[in-house]
Amino acid sequence: MKRIFLLLLVPIVQLLNANTAAAEAQDTSLNRPAPDFKLKDFNGKTVSLADYKGKILIIDFWATWCVPCRYSFPATKMAVEKYKNDPNVKFLFIDTREKTDNYRDLSKKFIADNHYPFYVVFDEKSSDGRPDTTFKSYVMTGIPAKYFIDGNGIIRHKMIGYITHQTTKQSAEDIIYTIEQMKAGK
Repeated sequence: MKRIFLLLLVPIVQLLNANTAAAEAQDTSLNRPAPDFKLKDFNGKTVSLADYKGKILIIDFWATWCVPCRYSFPATKMAVEKYKNDPNVKFLFIDTREKTDNYRDLSKKFIADNHYPFYVVFDEKSSDGRPDTTFKSYVMTGIPAKYFIDGNGIIRHKMIGYITHQTTKQSAEDIIYTIEQMKAGK
């Protein structure tokens, strides 16, 4: 019985992997230069995409009001901690699409209260007054969204949303796997 189950499972997994690869191949936001940005961190320091040239950069778009973003953070923290001593892998958290005027204070408090070792910058305000200029330039459907950018500034992978049926460890392993694939040149 186990053997039959495994024989049926292998083609299903291969099909799922093929569908994922096909979807990535059709995604026009991949394998193109990442849009540049100049954003300020908690201390007012300006950060740009060019600051990460030669490094793998994971950009995590999030907001304080976004419940799925909050749920995704423990897994992302695991990945950040795994690579904290790797000078070639960096994480940048762009606080975007906020709805209140005091979002900077809320963001600082949220990060501090949860002891997240995240480097946070704030998205610029667009013409409608909402902080979402960089969010719009990356053309995504929603948050949370992680973009994996190689050392040449090319978007190689992305993860949109939060998968509720995964454990924190499984979600962290997905992030780590993607980073390791990039380190291997894939």
